Amino acid sequence: MSKNIFKQASKLLILDYIAEVLYFPVWWYGPGLVNAISFFRNGLVEANRFTGFTLLLKNLFKPMFAQYDRQGRIISFFMRLVLIVYKGLTFVVMVIFYLLTLVFWILFPVLVLWGITYNLPSLWLK
Repeated sequence: MSKNIFKQASKLLILDYIAEVLYFPVWWYGPGLVNAISFFRNGLVEANRFTGFTLLLKNLFKPMFAQYDRQGRIISFFMRLVLIVYKGLTFVVMVIFYLLTLVFWILFPVLVLWGITYNLPSLWLK
């Protein structure tokens, strides 16, 4: 019954480390991917909230400042059109950023494995 506690602890730590390394791909493409998709979805909502893009689209033909005369409607339309172009470009840039983040999350382990296998033979060539 007198086993070495250091030997038992090191054995458990090594087994735990191996289990974590083997569980990593399952976590990365399981709960981690769900978190990344949630981040992408929340990013799209925040980008829309930040730019107010859909709000501008809803109110494109409504006059600003309750100016219901012809000049007020024309000025409001073109002003909102300029804002839609500017905020639309901002929205597209933000969506591209969040989309690239999601694609990076999906492809990162594959690229790391490819880089390791591609460069591994060069260790023995020298």
